[in-house]
Amino acid sequence: METLETKAYWVLSPGSGALQAETVPARPADGHSLVRAEWSAVSAGTERLVGLGRVSEKDDLLMACRYMEGSFALPVKYGYCLVGQAVEGSLAGQSVFVMHPHQELAHVRDEDVTVLPNELPTRRGALIPNLETALNAVWDADLQGAESCSVFGAGSVGLLIAYVLWRTTGEAPLLYDPDEERRALAASLPWGARVSAPEAARDNQVQVAFHTTGAPTGLQAALDQLGFEGRVIDLSWYGEGQLSLDLGTHFHLGRKRLIASQVGTVAVSRRTSHDFQARLREVLALLDEPALERLLGDPIPFRELPDFMGKLYRGESKTPLPLIQYGAH
Repeated sequence: METLETKAYWVLSPGSGALQAETVPARPADGHSLVRAEWSAVSAGTERLVGLGRVSEKDDLLMACRYMEGSFALPVKYGYCLVGQAVEGSLAGQSVFVMHPHQELAHVRDEDVTVLPNELPTRRGALIPNLETALNAVWDADLQGAESCSVFGAGSVGLLIAYVLWRTTGEAPLLYDPDEERRALAASLPWGARVSAPEAARDNQVQVAFHTTGAPTGLQAALDQLGFEGRVIDLSWYGEGQLSLDLGTHFHLGRKRLIASQVGTVAVSRRTSHDFQARLREVLALLDEPALERLLGDPIPFRELPDFMGKLYRGESKTPLPLIQYGAH
């Protein structure tokens, strides 16, 4: 079988990765396509935990993604956002999104591919996984009327939750982040006008708080901000970490609720009306906002991905959703 050479990013040991040579079929099998990557995005929180080897054995099956190779014990090829052109197969000539690790050429099943609308800039397609997560979280909140909302964490998912709330309710939520650069970025967005440092949360009670920081202090602040019978929608993944929370008198007398949100299952409030494809169609419709591209930052050439990921593992990257560009010189 004729093959083509390509390169993919692998985490080799905790905190260290490299581009590794691979081969893919030159002619895709029936029901498959060959995709040439243009962009991929780094899901910073999740890929940092994976890259540091902090996925426990009990989470292996839950955290495995399509086309992943290796194991979370490392080395591993991991990632779930690739946008490019189908160059061979029945989808040839179309711009597509597929959940796939960072790789120049990918041989993928057609059933796993989403064809992007012609009018959508391809780089904006890199927002699909995190926007889907954000939309599902808002559905998990099952907002009733004009309930007040806040979002803790101005990373990619937090900013996208704020965006979905702004689009669906007409109101920008309260948004909190300790980092001044992230607050400045959030404030520049049409839906980020109510951004503050976390300390300000003590002065603003809400019915619903979305938590995305990955830190127990952020989750505690979200719980503390709730009014009577308020609820926290927690999207953070803590890996092998354990949390310590104050669930004392105020938590119980306030009848507060802590709800986990995870994109792998459609929110119960929409489960009878939406399957995964219907949810994805709503995500594509939400991508019509040009300001969303500000979350992506300056593109990082694929050849520089190992150096960038090293910075990410060390906690030195503040870009909400780092964007990787293929074919850049």
